[in-house]
Amino acid sequence: MQIKLRIDGQEKTFTNDFVKARVFRNALKMNEKMREEGAQVSAETFDGMIGFVVNVFDNQFTVDDVWDGLEAGVLQDEIMRVFNSVLNIGGLQTTSTTTEGK
Repeated sequence: MQIKLRIDGQEKTFTNDFVKARVFRNALKMNEKMREEGAQVSAETFDGMIGFVVNVFDNQFTVDDVWDGLEAGVLQDEIMRVFNSVLNIGGLQTTSTTTEGK
């Protein structure tokens, strides 16, 4: 798994090829919290998700590096990509919280 961040004006790529089982467990907890909040994710939960991403990559960068190193327009997609990748590694697939056809 990789993430690219702009740090000190340069794009840096961080890689983690070993995702700990504890990280998967933390993803399950975060997923539960996000489901409780629904479409209106709080700033506190979003901060937690960014902290989760930092943890996924074994603290190779900081929360501030993520806030400052990702473009605002891709921040949410990139955080969710990492989050969903961890859940998929553990054999789970996330599902949409919207219901179609109702």
